Amino acid sequence: MEFEAPAGHIVRGILMVGATGVIQVLAQLALSRTMIILPSPPESRDPTFYMLIHSVSAVMILLVGHVLQVILWAMLYFYDWAAFKSFGTAVYFSLASFTTLGASDLSLPPHHRMLGAFESAAGMMMFGWSTALLVAVVVRTDRRVRP
Repeated sequence: MEFEAPAGHIVRGILMVGATGVIQVLAQLALSRTMIILPSPPESRDPTFYMLIHSVSAVMILLVGHVLQVILWAMLYFYDWAAFKSFGTAVYFSLASFTTLGASDLSLPPHHRMLGAFESAAGMMMFGWSTALLVAVVVRTDRRVRP
């Protein structure tokens, strides 16, 4: 069995983390534009309703971003490496790795396992980033209008 040099895995891992970050930036841009389009809760007639709309919209936009990130990694596992028999299995493994839960019933071939660790690291960073964005939305929507 031919093994790729560890340096190659590190480079590929860094590139995949970078691509994951690009998707996160696109989700952040979508979130930012959505927050601009929606009425500001403190200044609206029904602040509770718009606070709900802002918060749920933020969660959904960021979730879509994370799903796209997971699919990106799954595409590597399935289409590039043929590491799993179905794309659905690759997505399941990717989601388990991205969330750092782990898929005890699945694993990458030994010479590709380092990339699974990179995906877990990327997932932790992306969830941290998303948490910061959600906090910013909550702070923005919960500001009281000052007299």
